[in-house]
Amino acid sequence: MAVFLKFCLGFMELPAAHLVRTRGGKTDGDHSRVRPPTQSNKRAAVEKGERNEERQAPQDEQPQQNPMFDAEQDEQPQQDHVFDDEHDQQQQQFDDEHDQQHQPEEPMFPGGPYDLSVLKDYEHHIAINVWNGQDRRALKVVSNGKKQDKFIDIRYPAQINHWINISGLRPLRRCSLHMIDGNMISAFAERWHTETSSFPLPFGEMTITLDDVRGLLSISCTGEFFTPPANVNEDLAIVAAIELLGVAYDEAVTEIRTNRGASYSFEWLKEVFFKKLHERRYDCAARAYLLDLVGCTILADKSFTLVSAKYLFLFQDLDSCGKWAWGLAALVVLYDYLRDSTLPATKQIGGYLSLFQTWIYEYFLDICKRDMDEHISLMPQMFRWTAKQTSENVAYYRAKLDALRDTDII
Repeated sequence: MAVFLKFCLGFMELPAAHLVRTRGGKTDGDHSRVRPPTQSNKRAAVEKGERNEERQAPQDEQPQQNPMFDAEQDEQPQQDHVFDDEHDQQQQQFDDEHDQQHQPEEPMFPGGPYDLSVLKDYEHHIAINVWNGQDRRALKVVSNGKKQDKFIDIRYPAQINHWINISGLRPLRRCSLHMIDGNMISAFAERWHTETSSFPLPFGEMTITLDDVRGLLSISCTGEFFTPPANVNEDLAIVAAIELLGVAYDEAVTEIRTNRGASYSFEWLKEVFFKKLHERRYDCAARAYLLDLVGCTILADKSFTLVSAKYLFLFQDLDSCGKWAWGLAALVVLYDYLRDSTLPATKQIGGYLSLFQTWIYEYFLDICKRDMDEHISLMPQMFRWTAKQTSENVAYYRAKLDALRDTDII
């Protein structure tokens, strides 16, 4: 009896998964009474139980799931979702602050740049006046091309020719245009920015480079950069004229006093040239000629009739005057006058304007009228261009520049 009760109690404690209905067995609800098992029945029950346990073994070997682990698994997606929400909120807040900091502000100068960290002098630029309708007249321009033609057909002595060749300036004799379009030059000049040394255009920026100078003028862009003597005043200009040009003291004083400064006029230099040529003082004649040549071209100032006396020292030693970086000097002088032209009060522009205008011819296809001789393929490239008389004003060229596309540029 004790064995029977022990078996029944052990059977009742089994999990539901082990309650397997046997043949002829009934559920608890179907029992009206409990019969004690016989010995054979006991053995059969035990054997069947063992077989049932063997069949249930694969299920029993499966890892049982921990309720706490299941709870953590259920909570994990919620935590990830919360983290994603917080990240999205932080990102949205960052984007809002970034947009607020970088949204376009009303420019300090309408029509001008938003950021003045580069164009620091923009408040003094002529572009502000143009935008506000306070236009200025076209800049005064002059070409010395016709003046240079007077020297082309002269037959020079061999020694003077030698020094001209050594200098590397011979191409400048025929480069200058006879006409300069002041309206076109003015439209380009008012776009210049000294801080970037370039012309801002609708598609980007362009500038005149040393490679352009070398191609257009065929003069050297490498070599030494000329540093004139300090404080070239009227007295030093008189002494230089006496020693390097061979003129008398009274003649030098008269020239300097007439010009009211340390400079020589082109007309006076031509007189000196022919006079020294007649006297066979070829070194003085060569200096007068070369000084007149650079003064009319690459070193031209706004006077259009004078050249600074400081440039006479470029030709102090005629046998070594080819060492100078002439193309670099031309570009520096032109850049300086372009900077000056951006000031509203400026009325004239200096520098080698034939270089400036032929640079425009080279790159801007339909900006203006001009003639090109396609049969001239020799250097310098300036030889192939001929300026034509035009009637367009500054406003016309401004509109042309505003409408430019990159496909309009060579």
